[in-house]
Amino acid sequence: MSIVRDALKALVVLAMVASLAAGCFAYSSGDEDEAAGQEPDPPRFDPADFVDPTLSTNPYHPTRPGLQWVRGGTTEVGLRKVPEQVISTMTDVIRIIDGVPCIAMLDQSSASGEISQVGFDYLALDKHGNVWLMGGYTEEFEGGEFTNPETAWLGMGGGVHPLHQRSTEPQRTSITGILVPGLVTMETPRWYISTSGDEPPSGAEPYAIDEEVTVAYGTFRHVVAVLEGPLQALDNELKYYAPGVGVVLNTPLDRSLHQDHFELLNFVKLSPQGLAEASQVVLDLEEHARTVAPEVFGSVPKAKRAQP
Repeated sequence: MSIVRDALKALVVLAMVASLAAGCFAYSSGDEDEAAGQEPDPPRFDPADFVDPTLSTNPYHPTRPGLQWVRGGTTEVGLRKVPEQVISTMTDVIRIIDGVPCIAMLDQSSASGEISQVGFDYLALDKHGNVWLMGGYTEEFEGGEFTNPETAWLGMGGGVHPLHQRSTEPQRTSITGILVPGLVTMETPRWYISTSGDEPPSGAEPYAIDEEVTVAYGTFRHVVAVLEGPLQALDNELKYYAPGVGVVLNTPLDRSLHQDHFELLNFVKLSPQGLAEASQVVLDLEEHARTVAPEVFGSVPKAKRAQP
């Protein structure tokens, strides 16, 4: 069932109220450290701070099961710019990671009409409304056929699959972080997103607030623009977050590898059957990961649906 625009306007108002009520995210990097150019430390992680992610209290990244975003645009394959579509679905698959309940968001990407990537991220929600990135798994496809796992990681432990590391390189440990704070102002300091262990740490910082953005799906107000990329240089991409909706526009910057540009095409609430189908895709992916990424998924308990 489509989320009508009148309802969307109401969501925007409610989300802004929620944003004002949200607490600050918890890392200890001071303003003077940021001014000195130091990178932010990973945020303080305490399992007691986390709540049920289906409560969806973050205004910029809803985590309610059944929400689905369709975004379209272009990506670069080699030297060619090709059309790309990404369908993101908040499933009701729940996994406990480092003592915290996490919900799986499924991403299904296609380039030139052909499946290119399928994967999921595990997201957690703390009592301040911050959405944390706690793990994930992604598979690469070519010619419609699976080729290899692109990344696989879970939580703060050593369970990292070094997919892109040479044997002579040191092993890095995955570190969770905040994907989207519950409250973003221009005074919000740069925040640490995460590292899966097989790539450098990523981060983000506010670029603009209270923007108005028009995309294929419609016009959004009170939008927050965020710079995101490697912590050393946040010029990978510029993301625009609309209250009650999430990312509505992504603009690539200098360090973007594939120069992905996309905008929101549709935003829907799935039927119970549609939600069940999307959740099953995540469970099937996890089962495959036990074989192709056993260092991470081989011995962990199976994830389960919150509403089977």
